[in-house]
Amino acid sequence: MRLEHPSVRRDGAFIEITYDGERVPALAGETVAAALAAHGVAAYRHTRDGGRRGLYCGMGACFECLVTVDGKASQRACLTKVADGQTIRSQPPAGTPEDPLAPLVPPPQGKAPEERTLDLLVIGAGPAGLAAAEAAARRGADVVVLDERPQSGGQYFKPLAPSHRADRPTDRQFRAGLALVEAAKKAGAAIVQEATVWGAHAPDEVVAVVAGRETVYRPRRLVIASGAYERPAPFAGWTLPGVMTTGAGQTLARAYRVAPGRRVVVAGNGPLNLQLACELVQGGVEVVAVLESAPRPSPAQWRDLLKAVRSAPGLIGDGARYMLTLRRAGVPVLWSHGIVAATGRERLDHVRYAPLGADGAPRLAEAVTVPADALCLGYGFIPSTEIARALGCAHRLVDRHLGYLATETAVDGATSLPGVFAVGDGVDLGGSRVALARGTLAGIAAATQLGLADTHPEDSRRALADLKRADGFQAALWSIYRAPPVRLDAVPDDATLCRCEEVTFGRVRAEIAAGHDSLAALKRNTRLGMGRCQGRYCAATAALLLEQATGRPRAPDQYLAPRLPAKPTPAGAFAFEKPEWGGHQRAITPNLARPLEDGPLPDQEAEILIVGGGVVGACLAYYLTQAGRDVLVVERGDTNLQASGANAGSLHVQLLSFDFGARAEAGGGPAAATLTLGPRSVALWRELEKACGADFELAVTGGLMVADSPAGMEFLRAKAALERQYGVENAIIDAAELRRLAPALSDELVGAEYAPQEGKINPLRATYAVLEQARRQGARFLRGVNVTGIAAAPAVEGGGWRVETPRCRIRAKQIINASGPWARETGRLVGIDVPVHSAPLQMIVTEPAPKLVSQLVAHADRHLSLKQAVTGGLIIGGAWTAVFDPARRFNTVSRPSIEGNLWVARHVLPQVAGLHVVRAWAAMNINIDGAPILGPVPGLPGFFNTVTSNGFTLAPVVARMTADLLLDGRTDIDPTPFLIDRFR
Repeated sequence: MRLEHPSVRRDGAFIEITYDGERVPALAGETVAAALAAHGVAAYRHTRDGGRRGLYCGMGACFECLVTVDGKASQRACLTKVADGQTIRSQPPAGTPEDPLAPLVPPPQGKAPEERTLDLLVIGAGPAGLAAAEAAARRGADVVVLDERPQSGGQYFKPLAPSHRADRPTDRQFRAGLALVEAAKKAGAAIVQEATVWGAHAPDEVVAVVAGRETVYRPRRLVIASGAYERPAPFAGWTLPGVMTTGAGQTLARAYRVAPGRRVVVAGNGPLNLQLACELVQGGVEVVAVLESAPRPSPAQWRDLLKAVRSAPGLIGDGARYMLTLRRAGVPVLWSHGIVAATGRERLDHVRYAPLGADGAPRLAEAVTVPADALCLGYGFIPSTEIARALGCAHRLVDRHLGYLATETAVDGATSLPGVFAVGDGVDLGGSRVALARGTLAGIAAATQLGLADTHPEDSRRALADLKRADGFQAALWSIYRAPPVRLDAVPDDATLCRCEEVTFGRVRAEIAAGHDSLAALKRNTRLGMGRCQGRYCAATAALLLEQATGRPRAPDQYLAPRLPAKPTPAGAFAFEKPEWGGHQRAITPNLARPLEDGPLPDQEAEILIVGGGVVGACLAYYLTQAGRDVLVVERGDTNLQASGANAGSLHVQLLSFDFGARAEAGGGPAAATLTLGPRSVALWRELEKACGADFELAVTGGLMVADSPAGMEFLRAKAALERQYGVENAIIDAAELRRLAPALSDELVGAEYAPQEGKINPLRATYAVLEQARRQGARFLRGVNVTGIAAAPAVEGGGWRVETPRCRIRAKQIINASGPWARETGRLVGIDVPVHSAPLQMIVTEPAPKLVSQLVAHADRHLSLKQAVTGGLIIGGAWTAVFDPARRFNTVSRPSIEGNLWVARHVLPQVAGLHVVRAWAAMNINIDGAPILGPVPGLPGFFNTVTSNGFTLAPVVARMTADLLLDGRTDIDPTPFLIDRFR
């Protein structure tokens, strides 16, 4: 349904697109979402469980409205403009030769991305970003503004799309937005639309995709004005097509003159919902009701009402006119009401709502069900702090509605990082007038730091005065609109919490009850926050649910770690060939733990103490408790959250290319000695999967190490011959056989080594399942326990070991050092050197793809590890180095490594260019000499090591061998090549 307005006329030409084979009329200049909504289409992408999703956020943050446009997968319908003759599908391409994933962007040109040096870069062209750009440019700064949307203005101004024209602005909001954009341009700021910011690796290294190409901006100063997105308000049925945010409904109505539906319910908290309802009524839409969660304003609030009127009389006047318009149209405004459920099959058809008590609980006995084909939800906002957090700016927790992280800033937007400013609702929620004032102050401050004269000193005084009034108005407004507390306990178990990964409230509640009571543990156990929206629409809800369930207050450092890209970005844009490096870049091994618990514990006793709660510690606990031993595992952070929990899940049997030949550690001998362990360990993983009664997503699909040159094939033949001497099954195959096994791989490949015993595993499911089975067998686990001292106990006390920690003392007869990258630190406590080094490495994962490759894929001459997970995403790695940030005690990704890794991946699997990168992460890998260190330590009876650089593949076998040596003094595999003695 298209909306009519006496001052607005259609300006775009009538064109035609097809959607799932049906012809759909459209207007040039509008988005796919607007055209489909005008045609009555609400259902877009298909979920893994067979459901459908529709337009939700309307601003490109939720990735629910994905469609395939002319073969290009995962295009956001809310941002993608229509073109005559477009073929649009709700399903992604099949990834076959007949229906391939079309490249999302042109192939990169040159050897490196374009770089641009400038005075000031502004991220975001909403009120705050435009104000900052205008203020700095007026003072002579070279300013560029990057904005993801087709038009400037942000969520607030929402300019009219090119599909329509107005002879004059239809209201004050449109007029102010147009004036601000024009002022910024007139001052000299360059505004780049449809620019997707990957993120910032440093304040002077901001990466974006502009016109399909990677561009690196090197600003002397940076202003982050990334705005906010509407907070989730989960209930049964909130993922149905037809349920969307108020912002999405308003974008359709204001920018594209399209109704979100014919019978619309508007619900939430705040006056924005009244504005939308009013605009829909004026356009001829039937608004069933407006549900406001706050109580009706009372005379007792006269002070706040008076303050609001004095601070912003125009806005209060707008609100009064909204109420009058709705009353005249017969639209009920129901105070202290909220949504209970949305129902429908293919799309929304009914809404159920009820009055709310003062405690926020719905009075279900008074619930009402009404027919509706659209439900617009506006319950408040959450700042988009992803880029500021990735840079390391300080943040604080704001306990408002669900709670959110806000960037700590000075009045002029200066953050804790020199030269970085953050303003607008992307910092903290304050509305457009606060954003305008703070944006102006930030632009002036940035220009001053750049050494530019303040040619308009009155601007600062005016902005400070405006800020004071706007802050006062916001305080009064939200006192009037004070909503009851969020009651997540009222959300049923079958309601969805994580939209992307389809994780229900019941699943999350069960995981919390099982002891997985941190956001990081929930993420690893359920995939919550791993989808395309990257936790925007679930993390705050899950954090509040955790606090309500555990009583443990939320804290900024316990939120999901910031990951780049800030939003999914075309993989092909970043594929630049890089030199192959010569080996792991060793780093210090910092304490990365962020313990959830730090209170005192009773002193502990155990027969066997295992130091380290990763995959090796879990397997040790399993085998030792299986033998009836008393086992205590201590972990200074939380179990499975460091190297093991960030593993990519490859099951390697053949040697990696850098473990053979000239590039190998210690000449390759130690790595070759491990070849006998790989097949045994994969078999043990299968036994563990059966014993634990859990699905590890373990698949032995074979491994392919591919070559693209005769020299590469010769390298593979020599490597395969050595591997066969150690019992590894393999075969050298030619290009034709390679095509038969993996037809999606590049035609440029000339052959491969095929190792049928290789495969993949879900490292998150597997480790947690083994931990739980060990616990069932009697193992005890203590988290947040950092071992700081180890001393031999005197014989009169029975021998063994005394262990000191800040929380308790521990007595143990035997100790196993399973500290992974931190094994050297643990060894020093008993006076030995365990020659383990840390090597921060990074991995990349794409969005879900059609089935492209079954095998574990590596390259003979290049660093590559590539596999496709059960969820469909491609996991891309291969030991490309990451960077340790000592200021934050955090490993972070490296742009050159991202570019080089994606180049190799695209070279081997061309359809990578048709996918988006969802996230990249860094982890702490272990670097020894190519072989594990296990077994007893001479001169230290009762002290054992169990550390391996191929940790996930070999974890069961090295744990089994250590357990055998501890229990029986022998093992059926010769441990000699793996004992610490070899380093003496």
